[in-house]
Amino acid sequence: MSMCDKEDDGFTGFLEQIVNLEGLDGAALGITKLVIEKGEKALTEKQRYVFKKHVLDEYTVEACARCGSNVPWSEMYDAATEHGLCNYCWHMTSKDD
Repeated sequence: MSMCDKEDDGFTGFLEQIVNLEGLDGAALGITKLVIEKGEKALTEKQRYVFKKHVLDEYTVEACARCGSNVPWSEMYDAATEHGLCNYCWHMTSKDD
C-alpha cells in the first residue's frame, strides 16, 4: 500500500491519534489538520513534503519487523513509536516473555 495513495481505512484516525498524543506543532500540525479535514489532495507540493517528512516518515513503518506484513493504520502509531510490529506479532512476542 502506498502511503501517499490511501483511502481512509483508518488513516484519519491515525492522524488524529498523532495530533492528540504527540502534540505536533507549527506547520506539521496545521498540515496534518488540513489532511484530516480535506485529504492529501488538498496539499501543495511544499505542504506534501512537510507532511511526508514530519508526519509520515516519523510515525509510520513500511511493514511489520517480524512477519513483514503491512501494518494497518489502526496499529501504525504503536508500531512506529514503540515496537515496529503488527498487533498480532506484538502479542505473540509479548506472550513469549
